[in-house]
Formats: sequence, C-alpha cells, structure tokens
Amino acid sequence: MADDLEEPSQSQPILQQAPEPEPSIYVWILQFVSVLIFSSVVIWLCLTPKSPICFITHAYVPALDGGNSTSHRPHNTSILLNFEFLNPNKRMGIYYKDICITLYCSDAVIGSNSLPDFYQGYKKTTAYEVPVSADLQFCKGITNGTARLKVCLGSVVRYKIFRSKTKHHRLFNEANLRIGSNGRMSGEKNIKLMHHKSKLTKN
Repeated sequence: MADDLEEPSQSQPILQQAPEPEPSIYVWILQFVSVLIFSSVVIWLCLTPKSPICFITHAYVPALDGGNSTSHRPHNTSILLNFEFLNPNKRMGIYYKDICITLYCSDAVIGSNSLPDFYQGYKKTTAYEVPVSADLQFCKGITNGTARLKVCLGSVVRYKIFRSKTKHHRLFNEANLRIGSNGRMSGEKNIKLMHHKSKLTKN
C-alpha cells in the first residue's frame, strides 16, 4: 500500500531575479567630466578673439592719372588710400593703437602715414581715408605708366571682453595693389590685407 503512495515531488528552488546593477559612480564621474570638458571648449571658443579684418576699398595715385591735367604732374606725390576695418567678433570690442601704414614699390619704402587710436564695437565697420606722401623719385618714375604697390599695415590691438581687456596683440597685414594708367586701383574692388605675422606682447 505504501508502494501505491506517490512520492512527494522534490521542491524546486525559486530563482530570484538579480537586481539590475546600479550605474557605477565612475560612470557618473566620466559623464560629469565629459560635460565639463565640452562646456570649457565652448566657452573657450566663444571667448577667443578673432583678429580684425581690413580692406582697401579705393586707391588713387594722381601722378598716374593721365586724364586729370591738374594732378598728372611729377611733383604731385600724394597717394590716397581708403581703408575699412571690420570687427568680426561677437560681444568683443577692439582698441586700435599705433596704426602705421607703409607703402612699398619694388621692396623700397616710398611713403608712410599713421592713424589715430580708436575703439570699435563688435560687428562694426570703420572707414578711413589715408593720404600718403610718396617719394618724389618714385612719382617721377611712374609718370605715364602703371605701378605695383605693396601696402603694409601694422597695429597693436586689445580686445574688450565684458569689462576686462586682453593683453596687447601686435598685428601685421599686407596686400598688393595694381595701379592702372588712370591712377586708380585696378582688379578687385575690395582688397583684403592678409595676416602676415602676429605675436602677443606683454603690457
């Protein structure tokens, strides 16, 4: 009779689901550091000033203007240059100082002039007309002809970021001009002075 009794079934262990592992503190630290680095890069890019952009919009050499009898004379040594200064920065002003413009012809200096110091707000454009008295021998040599000039512009700038100012940045820019027989700039209308050399100087 005992044989007829069914043996009780063996108990099966109840498998408990393992709790999901909580994110490690190292993962949170890594995420925090990544966000911090990304934010620092964005802030650095926003606060890194861009150099001012300068164009020559017009140039006139009266000694080359054959159609103007009053200016087509060897003793007229004036050269007129029109410049535009552009501040490409957002929320950053620029202080310009010691702006010197030098003209070259065949690697020889033929004249120079300077501009007064000025401040330029962000996203602003400032125009200047600069007369340069050229070397008399140069003007005699180009009468009834054309000329190729190199314009060099050197300046010291400081950037205004919020209420503070950066250190001085010394900038050098240059461009080549072709002056036609009418005494005016030929080719491109607006010639950009290209960045040649820049270095940071202490106060």
